Amino acid sequence: MTKRHLILGGSSFVGRHLYRRLGPDRALTTYNANPVADGIRFDSTSMTLAEIVPDPEAVDRAILLLGDTRPDSCVADRERSRRVNVEGIKRVIDQLREWGIRQIFTSSELVFDGTKGEYVESDPPNPILLYGEQKLEIERYLEKTTDDFAVLRLAKVYGDVAGDGTLFDGLMKTARAGGSARIAADQRFSPVYVGDVCDAIMAAADGDLRGVYHVAGPEPLTRLECLRTVIEALERRGPIDLMIETCSIHDFGLPEKRPVDVSMKPDRLLAETGLRLRTAGESCRILAESLPVSVSN
Repeated sequence: MTKRHLILGGSSFVGRHLYRRLGPDRALTTYNANPVADGIRFDSTSMTLAEIVPDPEAVDRAILLLGDTRPDSCVADRERSRRVNVEGIKRVIDQLREWGIRQIFTSSELVFDGTKGEYVESDPPNPILLYGEQKLEIERYLEKTTDDFAVLRLAKVYGDVAGDGTLFDGLMKTARAGGSARIAADQRFSPVYVGDVCDAIMAAADGDLRGVYHVAGPEPLTRLECLRTVIEALERRGPIDLMIETCSIHDFGLPEKRPVDVSMKPDRLLAETGLRLRTAGESCRILAESLPVSVSN
């Protein structure tokens, strides 16, 4: 019998890319509110895994991508986000453990408070956002209840396709529009390409990664540096006329105070897998080259 990976949260940005890579012969994928092709609807707050997995023996690994990954949405409705990000996922973990299925859980850079930067796996988490608290609670639940798991803490994930709505796509729209842009010069993170995230997930699923790993880009960047990287890539195609106004991430009036520097080091992941991570500059050049030559409005 050929076993398949179970992707829980297949409608997420990472989930869609991962399922496209694996296909229906190698994976089962689920969604909740946003249907995906070949997907099975699964609501972790009201359904059990047994309702969608009639034969657990057919599942090789479970990849847990499900949940509300938007910090502002989580804090806007604390009870709902706890049901989705904590209670429902704990039930999933319990069922997978009972079935003896290995679990790969995607956590977040936001388990850190942002006071140090360039975090390694041995650094103690100390989240200041509700979303980070929820992710850390699941990390600790896994550590307490099973030893057959891997936690992948993801940095900010981006793609390289125009219109995908991720970090560099948005910054390219800003730069191409011209005029002026207000951008935080103090917020620092390690943006990571979605293809590299999928590679890391597959390394954890198909290999023997156990414990916590940081899945982060090879270089820490501020938002301002990200914008400058975008402009450099676009200027290969034509001039960019953009006036940049720098500010602090705290000037945007967000519902929760953001951690300033959540950059992470992926050294453990690279040492144990041999993966190569794409730089932001490489991705920006690929994205810029896919755009029309004209950069006018």
